Amino acid sequence: MIIIFSCKHIDFGDRARGCIDIEICGFDEVFKSFSEKNPSAIEAEHDTGKVRDKYIEILEAVGINRELLRAKKKVTDIHGKTVKSGAYIFPKQSVDFCAAVIQKYTSRDYKKLRGADFEEMAIDEVVFLVRGFYIMLCNLGYSQEIVQEQYNAMERRMGYKLRLASVEFERQLDAIHELAKEYEHSYIGFTYYDKIYFLRYMAFKAEATRRFIESVYGSYTDIRSAELSDMALEDSYKESPQTSIERINKEMIFFDALEHDDEYQKLLRQQETIIAEDTFIKKKQARFRKIQVRLAEIREKHQMELFGELLDEEEDVPLKVRHPMDVLKEAVKDAECWIKDHAERDEAEAAKTPEDMEREKAEMESLRQLLEERGVNLNFDLPNTDEQEEEIFVQSGNLAWEVKGTIQLPCCCKKGQITAYKGIKGKCAMKCPGCGYYVLVDYDEMAAKPLQLHGPVRRIEKRRMNSRRQK
Repeated sequence: MIIIFSCKHIDFGDRARGCIDIEICGFDEVFKSFSEKNPSAIEAEHDTGKVRDKYIEILEAVGINRELLRAKKKVTDIHGKTVKSGAYIFPKQSVDFCAAVIQKYTSRDYKKLRGADFEEMAIDEVVFLVRGFYIMLCNLGYSQEIVQEQYNAMERRMGYKLRLASVEFERQLDAIHELAKEYEHSYIGFTYYDKIYFLRYMAFKAEATRRFIESVYGSYTDIRSAELSDMALEDSYKESPQTSIERINKEMIFFDALEHDDEYQKLLRQQETIIAEDTFIKKKQARFRKIQVRLAEIREKHQMELFGELLDEEEDVPLKVRHPMDVLKEAVKDAECWIKDHAERDEAEAAKTPEDMEREKAEMESLRQLLEERGVNLNFDLPNTDEQEEEIFVQSGNLAWEVKGTIQLPCCCKKGQITAYKGIKGKCAMKCPGCGYYVLVDYDEMAAKPLQLHGPVRRIEKRRMNSRRQK
């Protein structure tokens, strides 16, 4: 499934000044359309304010800039009515779309939308929303640059393109599977043994494709990781090692204080509860903002008490990396070269005769004898002395080497763990050896927790995690 949106740019120079030379409607037209689609069961009028609140909540969930959908100045709609400055406006062509969006407010998909559970929404509904608001912005006369910017914001928030790519991939896999079933049960020009060999051929080609994709993926991630590592290294040069260590230590102390602040943790839980509430945004905005203000006050209070100053929070700057298509082309080229090299080696190996193999064996033996004559020890069958060396080391008294226990790391790979030995104490910030996730290890409590980072370290980590999501 490939969806392409396009709209002819409408150049209305007066758009920014509020003099809109297009057919504009106020919210009353949307409300009228909605009421016609949803007559009240008790034949009473709908509450205009509540219907508007539903529309606003959907705008919030989609991620579009709401200010672009408001009148900049007082305007006149298609019926000669005055629409106040700051009120929502609608192109005539988008009235039914907006009414349909509000009508779906209580549907399963729109409950998932309002809960930001976009992956559980039907892809058709995501397409309906993104396409509808894209066309609406076009019909309001905005430049293609602004329209594209809002499209990207909606698409990125709901994972729209990723969902479409995943659906298309599943469709192709299903098509191949259906072909296999069709060929398996075919009786026209296909004998029993024809089916066996043909399905084996299909399986072989599927395996080859899988291996090729794995190779491309490995090359792609190596290229992107190297790029991000170079950027992180360049950033690290902007700050001295001593400054970085001091910053990380301050962050560890600060976040440890927040974790043990009962009021702060209680407010965080209240904030999460408010976000999860299935109610109008208008009703919970005041409570949400009040909690955010108090959380900020507590953070500042701890920073002043601990350090006598506020910690710097650097602005997140968008990463400027190579275009994915550019990286993909290079990764495909690398994978093709790798597979070609291996295929040539395999063919050469398969073409060897018994005489060739005997000759190679004799050459290796001749080389071995020559090196031994010159005093090179080629005894490759040495016994495993690891256990003996460890026993000698322990008996030497240099280290007790008694295991205190194992600490499981709370990271995404779910495999990271470290062994703690008796005598070790205190806390230590480290990366998981498996996935590189930052954690804070407490050897006294024999526990580990995610380490929240700020400043340059946080920016580097965010880039690394973004890279992992792109894989």
